[in-house]
Amino acid sequence: MYWNYRVLMLNNKQGGTYFEVHEVHYDENDVPYAWAESHNILVGDTLDELKESYEYMSKAFENPVLKVVDDKLVEVTE
Repeated sequence: MYWNYRVLMLNNKQGGTYFEVHEVHYDENDVPYAWAESHNILVGDTLDELKESYEYMSKAFENPVLKVVDDKLVEVTE
């Protein structure tokens, strides 16, 4: 099991959508099953650690966007 950052498409209260980057956790079959609902803020004990976190988070844009459907994460195909 592992985690990475992914872009999630979420719904706002007005019925529209918006996007956020979240930690996403995967099961033993590489299926995303959970996400950190709190907002992620880049943090590092050193400037180099902060840069590493930023580079790791930026890889979220290389994967398909995920959407929460019935409390499950699914890839956006639209």
